[in-house]
Order: sequence, then structure tokens, then C-alpha cells
Amino acid sequence: MRTIAVLTDFSERAGHAAKYALYLAKNIKANILLFNSFMVPSDVPMAAQVSWPTVDYDEVKTDVEKTLKKLVKQYTAELKEQHIAGNFLPAINYACEEGAIANNIPGLEENKDITLLVMATHGANELSAFMFGNNCKQVIDAATIPVLIVPETSKIGTLEKIVFATDVTYTDVEYLKGLALLAARFSAEITVTNVNPDNPLDSEHNAAVRLFMNDVEHDVDYDRISFKSVPNVSVKKGLEWLIENTRFDMLVMVHRKSSLFELVFKSSITKKIADRVDVPLLVYPYPSALVPTI
Repeated sequence: MRTIAVLTDFSERAGHAAKYALYLAKNIKANILLFNSFMVPSDVPMAAQVSWPTVDYDEVKTDVEKTLKKLVKQYTAELKEQHIAGNFLPAINYACEEGAIANNIPGLEENKDITLLVMATHGANELSAFMFGNNCKQVIDAATIPVLIVPETSKIGTLEKIVFATDVTYTDVEYLKGLALLAARFSAEITVTNVNPDNPLDSEHNAAVRLFMNDVEHDVDYDRISFKSVPNVSVKKGLEWLIENTRFDMLVMVHRKSSLFELVFKSSITKKIADRVDVPLLVYPYPSALVPTI
């Protein structure tokens, strides 16, 4: 059964991400797996003068499982309360493993039913920063399935407009096929967006855009796809303009090194997405012999 894995650190932000995942699960007919990656204090280095108290692995795991069971009970009750007879009702399970979250991704992905990882943006408290600050990019690097990063201000219950940011690479057409299947569940519009440093478009870039969109029209069986060029001499500034001036409900990118994706994660744009815009970021893995379908 298709499953969404929610990476949780038990923070309020992670709770919001879990509820967003439940919204998706009901619409795409998927179950939920709550997953916590816990650290035994002795695993975390401290200053030379300070030592962790002796804490048993089993004790930590028992506490984590107790919290996970409580969340499963809470979310299951909320789902049943909102449930409409005849509609799909997701089942919720839990799992946990010791270690850094990024290191646990390969083991988690051994469950081939899992088609999406959902995680919150990093929080202000130290635990959230440890789990989802520096590790956010590491999770995306480690994952071979799509990762959805959910800011705490993301609206739940609205997925009408999706922006797919591309550098007009042919293989992105394959990702659009997978994205179209998700969009169709919500009858959402997909706007393919490319930041162009030349205004008007130079002939070479214009030809690449036309070829790309022709391929999209021919290969992607979804009629709610349009194209938007954002003219700006700086790709970074063009994306910032898009985020600040265009209303959409999800931003989608493909994780390629030395590309548009790397520019986003090496700049202030990620912070703008997480802290200033109510928009989740969906990241597809690259390369992928078979584009994952959510």
C-alpha cells in the first residue's frame, strides 16, 4: 500500500508537517508512517568538561515509542472524526531507529511502499535545529524518493497551484509526468517556470523553451500545464521575485548538482521559502532510472 513517511522530532513544526501529510494521504490514498530518528545522549559529543548521564538505549527507545504511539492515537482519532463515509481512511503506523536522520533514510527506503518523505523546516529550538536544520539538505541528498519540506505556516487543505521550477532540461519532462499524476488528484494547475536572464528571450533560449514545452504537450497527459518565463539577469533574484509576487501552493524542483537546485540551497532562497512563504517545497531525486510516482 502506498505510504507517506513523516520524519518527526515531536516539535510543533513537525506536527504541522504530519497534518499536511495526512491531508495528502487522504487525497492520494496512502497510509502514514511516523518515523523518529533518535539519538542516545552518549552518541552526541560534548565538551571535555561535561559528560552525559548514563542512559540506556532501551530506555530512550521505549520513551520514543511511547510518544509515537500517542501521536498515532491522536492522529487516528482526528482522521476518524473528519472522515466521510465512502472516502479513503489512511492507516497510521510508526517506527524509530537510533542515529542521524540522514543515515537512516536508506533503511527506511527498503520499504518499497514508501513513495514520499515529509519533513518540517528547521525550528528555533535546539532539538529541531539539530534534527532538521543542517540535516535537511542531507536528507534530500540521501533520499532516492521525493522529499516534501513543509514550513509551519503552510496552509492545509489547499493545493490548487503548483510551480515547477526548471532550467529547461529535457529530463524534467519525465518528472512532470510524475508530478501531473499528483496534480490530477487535486485538479491543480502546474506552471512550469524558468528564470531567463535575457529579456526578450534570445533565439537559442527561446528555441530550447519551445522544444521543452512541445515535449511536455506531447508526452505529459495533463491539460492544466502552462509556462511562465521570469526575466531577470540573476536566476537567484528571479526566483526570489517569483516567490514573493506569485501565489502558489507548492514549489517543485529536481535535485541536480551544479544546477538550479544547488543555487536555491546555497542562497537565501531556502530561508525565504521556509520563513516568509506558506509554500511546501517538493524535491525530486536525480538521477533516477524511474521517476518516482507519489
